Amino acid sequence: MELRVIGISGSPRVGGNTDTILYKALAAAKEEGAEVQLIRLSDCRLKACDGCAACFKTKNCVIEDDGKKLYQEIVRSDGVILGCPSYFQSVTAQMKSFIDRIGYLCIARGRKDFAGKVGGVIAVARRSGLANVCSQMMNFVIATRMIVPSGGRVFVVAREKGDVLRDQEGLEAARYLGKMMIKTMVATESVRKS
Repeated sequence: MELRVIGISGSPRVGGNTDTILYKALAAAKEEGAEVQLIRLSDCRLKACDGCAACFKTKNCVIEDDGKKLYQEIVRSDGVILGCPSYFQSVTAQMKSFIDRIGYLCIARGRKDFAGKVGGVIAVARRSGLANVCSQMMNFVIATRMIVPSGGRVFVVAREKGDVLRDQEGLEAARYLGKMMIKTMVATESVRKS
């Protein structure tokens, strides 16, 4: 069975702690046989949702940017790991636009496109905001009807580039998440096919 996991980084900092910890989780998923890919939201053109609600009529977003491509990447995957640093105890602007645009479109399309996929989240912060960031991303995962694996949320303590590599508990939790993504995908394959 060919499984595909994508990591979506909400960090605007290229090669920072969020990218690093997502790579660790994806590497663990790859060791279990999955095809993996990291998508950096800061590399995408993704405007904020304007609340027009056209998606409820047309089942498509009318904003012309990379939103459609991001949506299709999730549709093509079996699982998604969202990663984001804490910016003022919240997700970054990039992740917020992603959650609003992609989540809202999924709901407008009847929540069926991501149902049964496996979703996990990783939050990175120096001190505060870990729970808030995890909660905001986990709300997306649950609202779009994804399945959360054991160890589906990970907290990592880091600030300066590279600090994440000193958080052994966070590194182990990210690797566990990567492995459990695959085990959960295998166990729930029939849910995604129905």
